[in-house]
Amino acid sequence: MLDLWNDSSLRPPPILTTLLTGNVGVKKLRHDINNIISILSRQSPLHKESALLSRFLYKFDKKFRNDIGYRNFRKVNTALHKYLALNLLSDVKSFSSVLPSPGEEQYLPTRQMLQYILIRLMTFSKIMFRICVCSKQAAIFYMDRLKRGDSYWMSLMPYGLLSRVWSVSLVLLQHATSWYSSLYTFLDKLDLKGIHLLPEGYELPNDLQTWLDVVNIDSYGKFSWSGEKYKIDPLALEDDTDNILDYVKQLNEESVEYDGETLNQVLTDNDKDRTQALTKNLEESLQEVEEFPQNIDKGESISREYFKKFFNTDSKFNDKQNVHSSAKVTSKVTLQKFLKDEESFRNEGDNQSLTQHLSFMQWHVLRTSLEKLNESLANNRKIERKFQKIWQEKCLDYIH
Repeated sequence: MLDLWNDSSLRPPPILTTLLTGNVGVKKLRHDINNIISILSRQSPLHKESALLSRFLYKFDKKFRNDIGYRNFRKVNTALHKYLALNLLSDVKSFSSVLPSPGEEQYLPTRQMLQYILIRLMTFSKIMFRICVCSKQAAIFYMDRLKRGDSYWMSLMPYGLLSRVWSVSLVLLQHATSWYSSLYTFLDKLDLKGIHLLPEGYELPNDLQTWLDVVNIDSYGKFSWSGEKYKIDPLALEDDTDNILDYVKQLNEESVEYDGETLNQVLTDNDKDRTQALTKNLEESLQEVEEFPQNIDKGESISREYFKKFFNTDSKFNDKQNVHSSAKVTSKVTLQKFLKDEESFRNEGDNQSLTQHLSFMQWHVLRTSLEKLNESLANNRKIERKFQKIWQEKCLDYIH
């Protein structure tokens, strides 16, 4: 059986009233209810952040669907949907409509109605607690991406969004605990009437802050590996070296120096003759290198692209043939090639693009007109003439 605060099918009790018999403190009860309505009715910033968050989920679903931070990001979105579906404000307004106004006969709502408001406050605080924890966990991964420079432009905006959602939900969580504490004091002062809302033996917590463990909320947002430190083997610290530099120096001093007498101590008799022969050949080679003349003209270093030009004699001719120009459009084939080249140059931001001064919509209109011309049944002469007319009206005339 689900707990009452987690049961979305829980229906509100019937609206009933009882006559005031003692000192209940109606003025304070009305003030607390109006305070709840005033704060909950001004949550449009949180609703806007929720809409932004859903847009980010749509944009990032394909690229980051397997990312752990993105999964926590989706948990925040799910919790925000639960918050919007809860609609605590309407329940509180319904309870407020039963409270008597000053000067009227003192008829108060039943205890079941206040119990229902307290249960909905428990649900509201649980959702806010969940949003705080999940948003903090998701922000850890996005901050890690920012520090590593990995897709930082796609991590900075979600990180700022999560920070704003976290701050608003934390404030609402603190408000919910204070609302619950103030309303709980009126629970015994109201009378029961009608069917009981709570099951037999079920008791509402008297302190919501203790029930949620709000004091340790920061520990819920941490991962088990976030507080771990690198463990050092204690046996490695038994060495006499103070730091790693002294350790390296000690290794260098203990290493065998392969020259002079130390070399003769390591090598055997057979290896000595071989080493002496190799040393003699090496000395002779070094002498030949030293005798080699040093005043030789080595030339100048050139780039690989400049070197390739010596073997590409037709490069200038090809450059002239491949010039992108509207004057070359004389048929359907050249028109189709012109559209394809212009599209690629615009997408790449190449200086050869002839429509850089056009906006996206202007280019779209021009391209549509030229594609219709390419699909027409006109001959090459008409295509050339109509192309120059369209090009003049929808491209050249826009040049300021």
